[in-house]
Amino acid sequence: MIDALTIEKLEEILKYALSNHLPFFAYRLPNLELINIGVQKDLDLMSFQSFENLKGKHGFVFAPFDSTDKHQSWFIREDLNFSSDQINNLDELSLYKNEVGSFANDAYVEASEADYFSQISDVLKALKGKELDKAILSRIQIEKKDKGLDPSSLFIQLCENYPKAFVSFVSLPGLCSWMGASPELLLKSEKDITETVALAGTLPVISSNLAEIKWGQKEIEEQAFVSDYIEDVFKENSIEGFERKGPFTVQAGQIAHLKTEFKIENKLSFEDKARVITALHPTPAVCGLPKQKALDLINSVETHDREYYAGYWGPLKEDGDFDLYVNLRTMKIAENQLSLFVGGGITADSIPQKEWEETQHKAQTLLSVIRK
Repeated sequence: MIDALTIEKLEEILKYALSNHLPFFAYRLPNLELINIGVQKDLDLMSFQSFENLKGKHGFVFAPFDSTDKHQSWFIREDLNFSSDQINNLDELSLYKNEVGSFANDAYVEASEADYFSQISDVLKALKGKELDKAILSRIQIEKKDKGLDPSSLFIQLCENYPKAFVSFVSLPGLCSWMGASPELLLKSEKDITETVALAGTLPVISSNLAEIKWGQKEIEEQAFVSDYIEDVFKENSIEGFERKGPFTVQAGQIAHLKTEFKIENKLSFEDKARVITALHPTPAVCGLPKQKALDLINSVETHDREYYAGYWGPLKEDGDFDLYVNLRTMKIAENQLSLFVGGGITADSIPQKEWEETQHKAQTLLSVIRK
């Protein structure tokens, strides 16, 4: 348990970085108490085309949903580092500030229920016409950003409320600020072990006993699409001898998912892991299958820009270890509003009303903290 004084100091660091327009990242890994904050002293942000370009770097990765689109992938340096078990450099932090706004003024328009049903109708038409197997449809829910809302304390509350999620807060002054509590690992590398998961299928949690959750054929098939895709990626990249565990039920906030874990114990080079990241992202869990057809359908049906929603983010170390998570249960923080991005996997058997309700359940991950 992090003590109140340490929490106060962490919030002070985040508030200073925000008010003085310093690029920063803050995160807490799943099932750990340790909160880490990295601050970059200047606005000289590094963009990258491939994860392979980041070999030997130490900092934080922030990539968009569609890397071929107008949004760049960013790397944030860790010039100053702070953590909940070692808060130092506070005097040095006060030496740095930049003259640019922290929060963008751009605003999204919330999709109505009627808009969503119109879009899902187009998706279902493509699915039933056998053009593709699965597609993910997302929408945006808008919350007014009250003057009293403090993003720094909101981040801490997310860490406290969702101990099993990857909780992160990134600010690129003059560009964008995002915060979220993601349940989905994209790829993790620690020493000689590389891990990923297939996380798909969603139902509301109605009991503390997860064994009571009964999965329908739609959710089972949706999860199998993602698991099979990961195995195909491994085979295409000549990765053998991996361990597969699942699927099993896991809880993420107020909802449950089906999860399959994959572990590779063969030592992979940084270049090998970079190729796997490129092949996995965006995963079928946030895009669909076949990937390119699903991506084309998303771009033609969705009326909003996903930007960094369903992209990936996470810390990277000089030795090549990293923890990359899909940017889900997330929101973009603008000057006057919070844009919550939520979505769900659509198959030919999907029922529009249930899919709408699923997005409402997912929005509660953030709303339960924002409206507290």
